[in-house]
Amino acid sequence: MSEPATELRFAFIVDDYETALRVFRDALGLDVIEEFDQQGGRGVLLSVPAATLEIFDVEHGRLVDEIEVGHPLHERVRVAVRVGSLEQAGREVAAAGAEVVADPVDTPWGDHNRRWRIPGAMQLTLFQSA
Repeated sequence: MSEPATELRFAFIVDDYETALRVFRDALGLDVIEEFDQQGGRGVLLSVPAATLEIFDVEHGRLVDEIEVGHPLHERVRVAVRVGSLEQAGREVAAAGAEVVADPVDTPWGDHNRRWRIPGAMQLTLFQSA
């Protein structure tokens, strides 16, 4: 590769835009870079303070689901967000419209996790590092 990538963006098309926006902007505190409202459609760019990219094969994805949820969900997209307080962040994402998928768990890799679903959008794992 001649030059490394300088920015990585993930674009999600969601059925429930307002809930997804409330979860990421309001509950998780991501800053708005730019908003779009064109020809009847809406969108937003949110600033993410730090990111890592997780890529799993299907078997490892099933393992993570088993640990975090108790059974495979067979969904391919999940956003994981490190938070300072799993309990506080959980209250905020619930108030913003996210739905609980599983009770909190302690993972073998040392995190305290709870899985959520943003309706019409994606899975969301909130995790607090030990």
